[in-house]
Amino acid sequence: MAIYSTGYTSGIASSNPEELAFATDRLRVEHEELREIVRMLETSAKELILLDDSVKGIQLVQELRKQTDQFVNELERHAEWEDQELFPFLLTYFHRQSAPSMMPSFWVLEKDHQLGMSFIQSFQEAVIEITPLVVKKRLAETAAHLLQACLILNDHFTMEEQLIFPLMEKVLTDLESFFS
Repeated sequence: MAIYSTGYTSGIASSNPEELAFATDRLRVEHEELREIVRMLETSAKELILLDDSVKGIQLVQELRKQTDQFVNELERHAEWEDQELFPFLLTYFHRQSAPSMMPSFWVLEKDHQLGMSFIQSFQEAVIEITPLVVKKRLAETAAHLLQACLILNDHFTMEEQLIFPLMEKVLTDLESFFS
């Protein structure tokens, strides 16, 4: 997630109410899809912590690694859309008004995203070190990295929605009053 790109003339930048509504719906739907994956990863990580069979634990941690890779791909696709379309539009739109800057809020969102990704990376690196001789404690420590990432990213989605949805509503309200 990077909040630097600006300047375009199509999509939500056109300030078309339908495009804005679509962007809001897309954010809501994609966050729910990502949250569902996070819930699944979290459940599996908790299962891994409680598992006594190290052979099954190694199998589960390898499957979790694959699922985490897929999740990261989905999350990055989502973040790219936000960075290239949604956030630049909102920053440009609200920069024109004499309101306090939203940059600190976007900065916090970006740092949350990076922190969650760092825990996923820690999990993925720990998985590489897992061998059949590994003890239950090592599996639990590996799963703990993924659990922490799940907690952070779940909170990240909530904070993002608490920031973005009211802003999108304000834009839509402004457009309605402008065109009425």
